[in-house]
Amino acid sequence: MEKFICTAFSLLLFLSSTKAQVSLKKVSEFKIDSFYEVGILDYYEKDQVYLGYTKSKDAGVEISLFNSKGTKIISKNLYGEGPNEHVSLLSGLAFSKDGNIWGKTDIEILLYDRNLKLIKKTRFLPLSTSTIYFPKKLAMLKNASGENIVITTISNVFSFVFAKDFGSLNFIEGINLKSEKSLGLISARSLPIFSKTDINMKNMVAAIYTLSPDGRSFYLTSSFNDQITVFDSQNLVEKGKFDIEHESFDALGRSKLSISNLQRLNNIILSGRNYALHAWDNGFMAVEYLQDIPSSSLEKKLTEDKYYSVSRDPAYHRLILFKDSKQISGDIPIPYGEIQMALPGNRLLIRLINPDEEEDFMRFGIFELK
Repeated sequence: MEKFICTAFSLLLFLSSTKAQVSLKKVSEFKIDSFYEVGILDYYEKDQVYLGYTKSKDAGVEISLFNSKGTKIISKNLYGEGPNEHVSLLSGLAFSKDGNIWGKTDIEILLYDRNLKLIKKTRFLPLSTSTIYFPKKLAMLKNASGENIVITTISNVFSFVFAKDFGSLNFIEGINLKSEKSLGLISARSLPIFSKTDINMKNMVAAIYTLSPDGRSFYLTSSFNDQITVFDSQNLVEKGKFDIEHESFDALGRSKLSISNLQRLNNIILSGRNYALHAWDNGFMAVEYLQDIPSSSLEKKLTEDKYYSVSRDPAYHRLILFKDSKQISGDIPIPYGEIQMALPGNRLLIRLINPDEEEDFMRFGIFELK
């Protein structure tokens, strides 16, 4: 069983300027006993508690808390119409600064305590909506007046199906919790890639973002993009841009980004795309992306599994590392699993997957960037 886990997974990289070595190495592991899928989205370092979800046998998901050893502290499905519940599906979860739990649906921002008792519920009218079935990490900013702004655009979710043009599109939206008003925060035209993107790509483009650990910088890219744009998180003024050099990313090889220019097999896109951003202390961050998949490989995969999806296949996920906005690596394979989140101390939490058998528990490995 252990053969599929890289117990000593270590990849040596060389910084182009200093030739110092950097490694990604597994330092610990834990498991969560569950017959249902578990995802981990946030970590409260003070109490060493993980926040995530557990797929429910009923509609919706359970909000779940786990200790550092993977033991379940509490897990409840709060989808419903009761006074403590949310009336639509959860799309985001995160810890608050004091260790309470923020939740988001398409029309509500919720604040729960650690016992999953509702503290506050804020209803809002969204500028746009999208449906997802498992929540993702929720991001919150503070504006210049100290007011909380919840980002309502969910990272790596295709949210722009009704867009008429990218020039007027709100690429990042949010809600001011004090005024309870929805806001357009960052326009698509703030990212140069959209000047060459055909509107026929609207169903395939997602905003992909993360906050720096200190909360001061907001990093933003899109599904098909070779740049990351950095904004001041307080006023959302651009601070700069830096380039991404993917090793297998043919979508940007032509002057126009259009569906007609992408490699396809039976209407399935073969071109790679950006998938997530991960940020740590000390100026380290990473792009996670999906590599291009050859048509012959996809044909073989679909023969073996008609529901095959490249995004769910760890073999095509790669990391690219940056230090102080400069790329310091090529493509880095990850252990066979799904990256959950960046952890303090330049670490990654990865849900490890056994491709040979279905298990009645979820295994998680912690990998340190050294």
